[in-house]
Amino acid sequence: MPASASPKSSAVRVTGKSWPKEYFRFLERDRFDGRDVVRVMRGEVAGVIFRGVIEPAVCERVKKNFWESPMLRQRGDAVPAYYLGTYHYQKELELYLNEAAATRAALENVFAGTRNFYRDIMGGVRAALEEEGVVLRVAEHQGRPAGEFVMRSWSAVGSYALAAHDDGAQLTARKQAGFEIQQVVVNPLAAVNLCLENGQGGDLVYWNVEPDSATRRALGVEETGHPYAAELLEGFPRIDLPIHTGDAYFFNGKLVHAVRAQSKPGEFRSTISLLMGFKEPKTAIYWT
Repeated sequence: MPASASPKSSAVRVTGKSWPKEYFRFLERDRFDGRDVVRVMRGEVAGVIFRGVIEPAVCERVKKNFWESPMLRQRGDAVPAYYLGTYHYQKELELYLNEAAATRAALENVFAGTRNFYRDIMGGVRAALEEEGVVLRVAEHQGRPAGEFVMRSWSAVGSYALAAHDDGAQLTARKQAGFEIQQVVVNPLAAVNLCLENGQGGDLVYWNVEPDSATRRALGVEETGHPYAAELLEGFPRIDLPIHTGDAYFFNGKLVHAVRAQSKPGEFRSTISLLMGFKEPKTAIYWT
């Protein structure tokens, strides 16, 4: 969806929290280290990107499995994408949990014939947290597990394949009251993306602002955080981060971010994604 201003949004001034430049940056690494991810989760740095940590042949096989999966679906809401798995965004909690259970085997199958790098990466994060006495587990509700990850390829048209948004607003949805992920709202929210496919374009665009409730209310995005017209974000410091096939990156999703469209028709940017954060000092959880 193009990030264009509506009559309602054109008069809105985005307000909220901005961070010092010592925080608002991405660490660049050529080797995965779960301790850097923990730094993002603890609010020490905005993001970290591990370049080329997923081998090309592995990316190619997982990409093939994704596009050929009989469980592949296309979103029909305001955030268009092809996806495998499920997501909690704007869903009734019961439906989300049912979909998580129904798609678990299909997600495991994306690694058929190759290395399960998702398990290796999350294992590295888990080990780093265990060094600090913290347990990392998938989120649950009444004993039922959330989705562990979703694989998706954004398909909006215009300047952005995924319009500018923040992930924090999703944690306030009234229809999901009581879901333990809502306890993460007081802490940094780590957005996790493992890139399996990207052509030309597809950069992450990241603005140094965490919108406040007044801004969300004025724009009518209190429980979604989507979308923010790009022109409303002018004046905020911005990072344009190139993303390549095989990169794994983690960042505080409470700050507004977007995905640029592909430069060539017919190209896709496909990632394995999830959200993660501290529920309490000794417990971290993740979900889709």
